[in-house]
Amino acid sequence: MADLLDRILLAHGGVRRWEGVNQVLARVSMGGAEFTTRLHVNPLRDAEVTVSTASPDVTICGYPGPDDVARFQPNRVSIESSDGTLLQERTAPGVTFHSVRHWLWWDQLDVTYYCGLSLWQAMCLPFMLLRSGTEVEELEPVTLDGERLRRLRVVLPADIPTLVTDLILHADATGLLRRLDYSPGLYGSWIRVAQVLEEPEFFDGFVHATRRHVHACVPGGYAIRAMPLGWIYLDDIGVARRAAVK
Repeated sequence: MADLLDRILLAHGGVRRWEGVNQVLARVSMGGAEFTTRLHVNPLRDAEVTVSTASPDVTICGYPGPDDVARFQPNRVSIESSDGTLLQERTAPGVTFHSVRHWLWWDQLDVTYYCGLSLWQAMCLPFMLLRSGTEVEELEPVTLDGERLRRLRVVLPADIPTLVTDLILHADATGLLRRLDYSPGLYGSWIRVAQVLEEPEFFDGFVHATRRHVHACVPGGYAIRAMPLGWIYLDDIGVARRAAVK
């Protein structure tokens, strides 16, 4: 169990390197059926995103308008103009997000909440794996698309705000993550999806998948790739390191 977790962390930069990171930055685009069915088409297009590694705090520059700034925090989402004028705000967004209306359509603050949660998990996964209270269990390997993959079940602690608390990581022989399987709360526990990780980018000793597509799965774990439920494209990925303690 520890061997696989250590291998995954090492393949993506190593614990010591990640512990020195304060923020992860990227140019982000997001879209897919999960947005279009709720009346939003590709809401993020080359948005400049900054994600805090210490706590769930995501800033999205360029949404909903090119000069707007959206911000996600677990207890508050907001949208401001470029000069800092508050345009929209919602407290306790998680409670509102699970109302009946959200099965049918989202407003801009809902999109901010969903994108913020999704990006924090996607861009800060190593920190979640290292967080106190995270449970891990190695499962039997599987062969998918002709490749043998090792699997690690991860149960995140209750204090982590996330759309998914129980997921299965699939890693190749080097420890590089290839996909994440889970039952998204957005659709209900009856459906399983695979988030396929592709086109890893190597930078400053770190490794990060730049293309993520979410597909529904059929029994046996095979992903239906015809129409992705969602996708996240990350470009120009970088990190901001913590200031050295004098």
